[in-house]
Amino acid sequence: MDGTTQVPVVTPLSISHSSHDGIEKGPFAGTEGAYLLPHNQVEVERLQRQHRFMTSATFGRLVPFDLPREAKVLDSGCADGTWLVDLNTQEGDRLDLHGVDLSDRLFLSHPDLDLRVHDIREPFPSLWGWMNTFDLVHQRLLIWGITATEWPAVVCNLLEAVRPGGYIQLVEAQWILPDVPNHLPEQKKLNLVQTWSTDCFGGDIHIHERLEELLRRAGCVDVTMDSFPFGYGAQATEVEDRISSAELWVESFRHLAGKITEDGIPGVAQTAVEYHAFLDRLVLELKEYGYTPKLKWICGRKSS
Repeated sequence: MDGTTQVPVVTPLSISHSSHDGIEKGPFAGTEGAYLLPHNQVEVERLQRQHRFMTSATFGRLVPFDLPREAKVLDSGCADGTWLVDLNTQEGDRLDLHGVDLSDRLFLSHPDLDLRVHDIREPFPSLWGWMNTFDLVHQRLLIWGITATEWPAVVCNLLEAVRPGGYIQLVEAQWILPDVPNHLPEQKKLNLVQTWSTDCFGGDIHIHERLEELLRRAGCVDVTMDSFPFGYGAQATEVEDRISSAELWVESFRHLAGKITEDGIPGVAQTAVEYHAFLDRLVLELKEYGYTPKLKWICGRKSS
């Protein structure tokens, strides 16, 4: 969950007031009303940790192809711009960097970044002059920010900004693991939670399976999908990440307790208290056995 999505456990120090729905919020409200997952300053810190963790899963790579010198790059759902800054460092500080997100509250103040407020469900403003100009348009982990029916329009909007011959890169993940063994009961419930959390806002937990076809329908050629094991807990790539990644993953779901209705989460929890107890058991299971979703890089080239 990235770009603009997920959160550490709320502590008393991070709570300052309550929202209209009675759920405690921190001093920075961000754009939580537009995303299923939280979008605040604590979230920035979590996203930066997740960025480092995700980069280790892809062996330090951020893109699967060589970029031309002074390439113009756009990151959709850029949050604070960490991905752009990291990419620029890898490319020798020679890129033309741009990003968009729903709010400017997270934007990093950096001389190399042009970050703007925009909802990618809408076309980019013509006054920006972005049509057919970017060598690469990138978007990562917006599965909890875009509904199933909105994805075709989002892909088309992003592709309009790509220059002929340039690339679009969509990064999502296979979060639902089939055939979870019986000795991992909390991961079986995790599948239910992730399905419930996307269904409740009209999302598609399996969107990674559709993106190749969406790119082709939008006119892309040379469409590819790369897959990387994305291990959490005992399955983390780096030994030093095994404890922290298990905690990081569970932190991403704590806030959903505030979204549980009287129907609860079927098969998991009826109340927020039961839900937090499930997460406490889950983090222990992840530390002992691990959890390995698959990170997916879906890329296409805009025809010339």
